[in-house]
Amino acid sequence: MNDIGTVLIVDDNLNNLQVLGEVLEQAGYKVRPALSGEVALRAIDAGIPDLILLDVRMPGIDGFETCKRLKANELSRDVPVIFISAQSDTEDKLLGFRAGGVDYVAKPFQAEEILARVRTHIQLYRLQQHLERMVEERTEALTRSEARYRVLFEDSPIPILLFDSDGLEVLAVNGAFTRIFGYTSAESVGRPLDFAIKPERLLSLRSLAGKLTANSREAAYTSRLKLIHKDGEVLDIEGVLQRVDFAGRHAQILMLQDVTESRRAAERLQQVSKEYQQKLEESVLYDTLTGLPNRALFIERMKQGIDQAQRTGCWMVVCFLDVDDFKTSNETYGQETGDHLLINVAECLRSCLHGGDTVARMGGDEFALLLLGFKSDEGVDQFLQTVQQRLAEPFISDVAAVTLSASIGVTVYPQDDADPDTLLRHADQTMLMVKQGGKGRCQRFDPEGGKRVRAYQETIELMRAALVRREFVLYYQPKVDLSRNAVTGAEALIRWQHPERGLLPPGAFLPAIEGNELMIELGDWVIEEALQQIDRWREQGLDLVVSVNIAAQHLSQADFMPRLREMLAAHPNIPKDRLELEVLETSSLDDVGKVEQLIVECRELGVGFSLDDFGTGYSSLTYLRRLSADTLKIDQSFIRFMLDDSEDQAIVVGIIGLAVAFKRKVIAEGVETVEHGKALLDLGCAQLQGYGIARPMPAEDMPGWIRSWPDAAWLGVINGE
Repeated sequence: MNDIGTVLIVDDNLNNLQVLGEVLEQAGYKVRPALSGEVALRAIDAGIPDLILLDVRMPGIDGFETCKRLKANELSRDVPVIFISAQSDTEDKLLGFRAGGVDYVAKPFQAEEILARVRTHIQLYRLQQHLERMVEERTEALTRSEARYRVLFEDSPIPILLFDSDGLEVLAVNGAFTRIFGYTSAESVGRPLDFAIKPERLLSLRSLAGKLTANSREAAYTSRLKLIHKDGEVLDIEGVLQRVDFAGRHAQILMLQDVTESRRAAERLQQVSKEYQQKLEESVLYDTLTGLPNRALFIERMKQGIDQAQRTGCWMVVCFLDVDDFKTSNETYGQETGDHLLINVAECLRSCLHGGDTVARMGGDEFALLLLGFKSDEGVDQFLQTVQQRLAEPFISDVAAVTLSASIGVTVYPQDDADPDTLLRHADQTMLMVKQGGKGRCQRFDPEGGKRVRAYQETIELMRAALVRREFVLYYQPKVDLSRNAVTGAEALIRWQHPERGLLPPGAFLPAIEGNELMIELGDWVIEEALQQIDRWREQGLDLVVSVNIAAQHLSQADFMPRLREMLAAHPNIPKDRLELEVLETSSLDDVGKVEQLIVECRELGVGFSLDDFGTGYSSLTYLRRLSADTLKIDQSFIRFMLDDSEDQAIVVGIIGLAVAFKRKVIAEGVETVEHGKALLDLGCAQLQGYGIARPMPAEDMPGWIRSWPDAAWLGVINGE
């Protein structure tokens, strides 16, 4: 395969390196990547490329400085540098050319444009190298013999002519000159150069020739010349001029290169680039799916809206709108229907606007409205009510009829006297508060509410970072069966090993993420971590059932069971009945039938299921009748005072009786004393858990605690003393 060139790509963005590398490699170029200007400078010592693609904006030394240093290096000073940047203003281009660049390509780019420019400049660079080598060879040859010079002159593939330095009379031309420009030696020799070169270009050529004569054997590149072909066509020519002695006369040898096609290609590229730039400007400002303005254009419209509000004294209203439960609809009916839903929402919102108003798509299922000319809260409220009513009209497709609602955050200028970016952020934050409060509503931004949203978002980000840094740990609280004098299992309880606040219990951080998708990620982590711990204990000869708490939000995810099966499959050595799921009886189990189906599927896998805090919710008997959970956990609030409160004791007796009647296992949590344990054993509840037995402990402490169980006090209860 021919070596068409090596390209050094310098960009701090890995994605850009990969995209450019693939484009160039597919075209046959060898590619060398560099993630910074410093790396690029060192890479020159390892090998000189044929061309350098150089990003402008990089950390450390930027592209301009990198180019200057490359040009200062003798190894790389002649290598062509093409700048690539998202900035396309004239000043940046001038800086690039001053630094030594030969071309400038704006992001985003087209592969054809990059390849055309790379090909052109590598060809020119290699031509330059070839010409320089030819000049050197011919200079050396001239010093050895005129005969050898004649051979090189005649056989060169490059068009060459010799002319007198004083009168610009043609002294000789080679065969390549005749083939390319049409003039034979007889038609050329003895004539002034103006028969082939435009007169206006002869002055600069004469001046250059005079300087070379004065400066002995230096060579120089000509500026672009216009050479007239024998058939009359005017060709663009570039060349190298060298002083020689020819037949006792001071002469110049002019080696030429026809760059007409390169110029035409450059002009075509310029036209294509202009058309592409026009399309790019449109795509930069508008959403491709809906045709609505995007965030960038919306911000510009907001700036204009602020000016108008200041002139007229009217309000500028900014609304941030999120389509409720769009993700569910998209997953249920597919992306195509989801896209049609978004287009429908866009049309619906557009139909609500008045002249001068703007609706934009922010991304995903989020939209923004810019409303002008309002003077009262009533007018704003009426408009938003109209929006919700329009959205509530069913959207009918081939596969579904979908009714939508939206959560809308609103802020009003000048009451909220902020810049466009801040106004949009305030509306977005308010929309998030609406989501937390039940969706399908509108709410006005207020400063205190903004602080709460920021605090909430910061908490989410802190916890997400803590999950990545593995700051969460599981503690385990043993469960015992007094009737069998056995440790039957343990409950996995999450803790946060906070780098500043120390070990935090779940009540200090879990409420903050309730309803957030992070709760699902954290729940998956707890299950996986518990399974890994079961594996480790079994390797130590310790075989325990471990229960984990599952939030109702986590349980209701459509992919909960597939993920659970995947995690269990990753631990084939664990019997499936060693994992138990606990769900709070007080949780919002909206679809009891769906939960029962999950319980059945868990039981088929061998995974146990228990109702935690049983008796504290409003639907205990309903859940007991409709959910086939294996175990009921009596809430600690009833256990704590059962020795002194006859009503609590009656509730405990009732729950134990229900468990027996419905053939469910029962366990009491919150057992704080031996006396509680004895009383529960007498009532028929032998499975216990609580501080009176053991506090939650790190996993590595469990084997030692089990070896020491039971102590004398509990042994007395077990033996009926």
